[in-house]
Amino acid sequence: MDATTDMPASGIPQGREQEYRDGISPCDCGIPVMYTLHTCRHCVHLKKFLEDNGVVHTLVYVDDFADPARRSLMDALRGFNPRGSFPTLVLPNGKFVVGFRESIIRELLHIES
Repeated sequence: MDATTDMPASGIPQGREQEYRDGISPCDCGIPVMYTLHTCRHCVHLKKFLEDNGVVHTLVYVDDFADPARRSLMDALRGFNPRGSFPTLVLPNGKFVVGFRESIIRELLHIES
């Protein structure tokens, strides 16, 4: 643990190991994975949309992790979205959506308007 931040040397906050694993291998967890930041307004809108439509999903708050874990999460994110922008929603089938694009998300998740 880092004495100044109580962050393990791995950069993974205690109790957040599963969130980290889902972020590293988003297609393996069987539900959509949303890479997000606490300060991202588009992320807030996408999260609300998913919740309002009953979509079970995992949130990976990248800004809660420190290096080297944060770097690894960003590398995994850039495997889908080379710009590394937020939000990025990755589906179990490997398809992904960058940003809050409601019509595309509805189509991919089979959510009626």
